[in-house]
Amino acid sequence: MPIRIYNSLTKQKEDLRLLDPKGKEVKMYVCGPTVYDEPHIGHLRSAYVFDMVRNYLKFSGYQVKFARNVTDVDDKIIEKARTLGMADLNEATAQVSGKYFELYKKDLKRLGLQDPDFEPKATEFIPQMIEMIKSLIEKKHAYIAGGDVYFEVSSFGKYGEVSHQRMDQMLEDARVEANPLKRYPLDFALWKETKEGEPSWEGPVAGKRGRPGWHIECSAMSLSYFNGAFDIHGGGRDLIFPHHENENAQSCCATGNPFVNLWMHHGLITISGKKMSKSLKNFITLTEVMKEDPSFGDEILKLSFLGTHYSAPLDYTPERVKMERQIWRRFLDFFDSSRAVEKSGVKLAEKRVTEIHQSFRQAMDNDFNTPEVLTLMQGLIHETYKSKDQIAQVSAAAAIRNFGSEVFGVVFDQSEDASAIKPEIERGIAERAAARKNKDFAKADEIRNRLLTQRHIELRDLADGRTTWRVRL
Repeated sequence: MPIRIYNSLTKQKEDLRLLDPKGKEVKMYVCGPTVYDEPHIGHLRSAYVFDMVRNYLKFSGYQVKFARNVTDVDDKIIEKARTLGMADLNEATAQVSGKYFELYKKDLKRLGLQDPDFEPKATEFIPQMIEMIKSLIEKKHAYIAGGDVYFEVSSFGKYGEVSHQRMDQMLEDARVEANPLKRYPLDFALWKETKEGEPSWEGPVAGKRGRPGWHIECSAMSLSYFNGAFDIHGGGRDLIFPHHENENAQSCCATGNPFVNLWMHHGLITISGKKMSKSLKNFITLTEVMKEDPSFGDEILKLSFLGTHYSAPLDYTPERVKMERQIWRRFLDFFDSSRAVEKSGVKLAEKRVTEIHQSFRQAMDNDFNTPEVLTLMQGLIHETYKSKDQIAQVSAAAAIRNFGSEVFGVVFDQSEDASAIKPEIERGIAERAAARKNKDFAKADEIRNRLLTQRHIELRDLADGRTTWRVRL
């Protein structure tokens, strides 16, 4: 069965179609953070969703080239930089973006998420953005107005195809402020003239220093990395308009070709029914989650993400967290019981593990239906307890353990004792990876053996370079 994914462009599920003639390589680009404040669980859901998608594509035999950008120059970043009161606004801006990018990366590491293959910062691709803007001006899709450059939306006949909106709807939704420099209210900035002291570059307007508009950044970075069109473009539903609409328009016009095969959007997180936002001061950080659940907060948060389909909104409430804790407790109890059964000498049935994985894959092939997989996992736990079939139990445990770690990045097979040393385990895995990279295999083996003999933690190296762990019998 092919993997089917809901395409926001066509508003229907489609078989995954690849640009790679061999049908093996998936090119995926995801809009990353604008680093002006500390990350919250909304940012983490986005990162987790597409990490899970990458894992499953690899689990299914695909090669994945994955890029996620970082916006490190922006009005909000500069505004935050001004509050530092530094004489050099350029230095202050770099300080702000650097600080919050590191916090973002730290949280992703705490969740056990991998780095993308390519993580470009906007300021590293200014020349490519300028080149693209010049091309759009030459092709009459953009115009210079003062020190700014605007994309002329009327020049692209398919404008509105990503968000499925008419021009009048867009005007209403965007609440566009009057700007005498624009030919049409929906025209958007490709390049903006900067004020004195702000981060700026010599750009497409002679004698006028400026910086890129937000939308051009992702187009230039993605097209540069993939050398043209790619397979999947991901991001939150809040980016469909205007960001992804504008990305699509400028990219199609600059290249003369389609930009992306498939647009994939995840739902946003609400807090007790209200939109989570920094302006409302109702956002939740991973640090706050871990304070509430020091032992298993990261795994319980992943269960929350998995328990709601990626495309749907997720309402994060105290009642939901309580329910996820109960589900997590059932998994812990099941694996405690399964380890005891395995220790008594009961062996798993490989055929049964394969059959279980096939049921998981049928759900995942249907637009990454993670809630159905969790339901199947819990059903297996119930069935094996009810039947008292020990072979079925250890087989189910192996299937859940392997799929959970490889695809979901969740360590189901751990104990209370193991949870207390999770930071030590993660440090050990990171140190071992560094040792292997430096070809210090003796040190790598010493770390593996130490975790096994002293902590009863077994490491498992996956084909894609990741290392997972579980409690050893």
